[in-house]
Amino acid sequence: MKRRFLTRGSICLAAVLAVTFVLGGSNIDVTRAETAFDSQRLSQTKPGEGWEWTLDYMDVPEAWNLIDEIKPRQMRKESDKIIVATLDTGIDTSHPDLQANLNKEHCVSVAGKTAPYPTYQTPKFPHGTKTAGIIAATSGNGKGISGVAAGNDNDLISLMGVNVFQDKQYTAQSSASTKDIIKGLNYACDHGARVINMCLGHSPGAKDLSGKKHNDKALEKAINDAVYNKNVVIVCSAGNHNNEKTWYPSDFDATISVISTQKYKNAWSRHTKAPSSNYGKKKDLSAPGDAIYTTTLGGAYVSGFGTSYAAPSVAAVAALMLYVNPNLKAREVKEILCSTATDLYTPGSDRYTGSGNVNAYRAVAAAAGRRIQTNAEALPQPEAKAQSDGRHTIKVSWDRIPQANGYWIYRAAEKNGHYKRIKQIRKGDQRYFLDPKRKFNKNYFYKVKAYGTTEDGKKMVSDFSSAAAAKARGSGKVAALKCKTINYKTIALSWKQTKNADGYVVYRKTANQGAYKPVKTISKNTTTKWRNSKLRPGKTYSYKVCSYRVVSGKRYYGEASEIKTGTARPARPAVTISKKGASITLKWKKVPQASGYKIYRSQGSSSKWKQVHKKGANGRTYVNKGLIKGRKYRYKVVAYKRIHGKTVYSAYSAIKAKRI
Repeated sequence: MKRRFLTRGSICLAAVLAVTFVLGGSNIDVTRAETAFDSQRLSQTKPGEGWEWTLDYMDVPEAWNLIDEIKPRQMRKESDKIIVATLDTGIDTSHPDLQANLNKEHCVSVAGKTAPYPTYQTPKFPHGTKTAGIIAATSGNGKGISGVAAGNDNDLISLMGVNVFQDKQYTAQSSASTKDIIKGLNYACDHGARVINMCLGHSPGAKDLSGKKHNDKALEKAINDAVYNKNVVIVCSAGNHNNEKTWYPSDFDATISVISTQKYKNAWSRHTKAPSSNYGKKKDLSAPGDAIYTTTLGGAYVSGFGTSYAAPSVAAVAALMLYVNPNLKAREVKEILCSTATDLYTPGSDRYTGSGNVNAYRAVAAAAGRRIQTNAEALPQPEAKAQSDGRHTIKVSWDRIPQANGYWIYRAAEKNGHYKRIKQIRKGDQRYFLDPKRKFNKNYFYKVKAYGTTEDGKKMVSDFSSAAAAKARGSGKVAALKCKTINYKTIALSWKQTKNADGYVVYRKTANQGAYKPVKTISKNTTTKWRNSKLRPGKTYSYKVCSYRVVSGKRYYGEASEIKTGTARPARPAVTISKKGASITLKWKKVPQASGYKIYRSQGSSSKWKQVHKKGANGRTYVNKGLIKGRKYRYKVVAYKRIHGKTVYSAYSAIKAKRI
């Protein structure tokens, strides 16, 4: 079932475009336009348009409800709130959607200043206001968005916004000096922060705004002190260059480095990662960071992308974990976040998504020591078939499973033996796989599993199909068998040429419960038709055809074709119809060896059929005169053959109709 949090108003896509800095990048990142929204229009729009898809992908509503269960509202105190700090460009403290969870007293600027640091109201740059909204925007107020750490009642966290960037110019994530970042870290730790979000960064050797090279050793030492000695969780954006190059402070061991993911439909693909996001072994886990709506300066909202849209969600989940268990160590928070993440791409950790998307519900439950139901949704079980497709090839096929992203194919030497995965099909609409280089005439067993993605980004898998068996026989299955009546004693068969075949054998039976017997052997691969003559008039026959291949003087047969039936009787008449005045004329071509024809008529779709005329062997035309104006007449014709005192009829012609 899809999880949806709908207590908020939806984002209305206003027509105002504002080019802003890409979050979590470096140098001058103005590569993408972000859409600005008017707050009044936001409050007037309807919910459910997908603007808070990230909450579903991270199971945030379930986490909030679990917190309410663990610690009911009436038991909460102001001192229980977890203090979260953002080291950024500062927060618009007048934004209407940030009032419930913002501690304005601790929104200070440290860049280029000495303690006591001054507070601010409206910063010059919007970056910090955007990251703040993802963490702490007010929930349940009918405006804008819901911050991941807001909870159902906005009483779980207290957010401080520490401005570490000088107001001269914000050109890149590397603009803040190492000295000012360390001052911000110390201020946050000294004022009780348990979680610090740092959406800034630089590559080794980069310089700050003043042209001074970053001191990475000093920065790592300060971060290590905060994490290991002061027990503060530090979350960092991984950067937006779509590479694995080193990015600080994200790649320091003590931090939690966050990759950005997009709104994917295939949780098994490496493209769950947002196109711009950095990745690599030094990154820890992921969070949604593409097409994210959040707060910005002037009480407005924007949509954008970047790892700075992803990292705040992880910082927020860390705060929720500490709310239910404030005794957790920083390293334990990191371990739980990674071990409870929603797995993406390959099983377990990988370089493109780390441990997967942060999962608030599972992380909070683990922090609180709660056991929760985490049964994954299951896809329907495929039905598998296997058949020879040549001398050394077996074709495995299955029915298409809706919502499948792909399929896994397994093979065993025995029906109840060990099934080993031999192939991954990465297309949900593919329905077969050719298994080549099989031992000739040996039996192989196959099973198929489907895998897919839930509507809120979780992996799901089907059960195994039942086992399907086939031998790598001499040739493939005969396809497209057709059966056509020629006359009262002849039926024609035709089929497609079969790969690797040396010839074909035609099998026939006449009784419903009888056995098929070979009636014709064709020793040429290119001969794909045969007429069965001298049949008993009026008798129905069933046919199937097998191809064969000769190896070392022995004949090996492929899979039999589908069964087709035909009756030895006159050919079906081909009739045309026309009208003139109150008359309708039927014409037909001569049916070979027919003794005559019978014409049937019906007046309207509900009227019974009646024979209205009979023609001899040379009859080709029937004119029905004196018909009633406005009435519709329908006709059909049957040919017949009299032989040995018995009448054998053809199939009826197609029904023809005219209105007078």
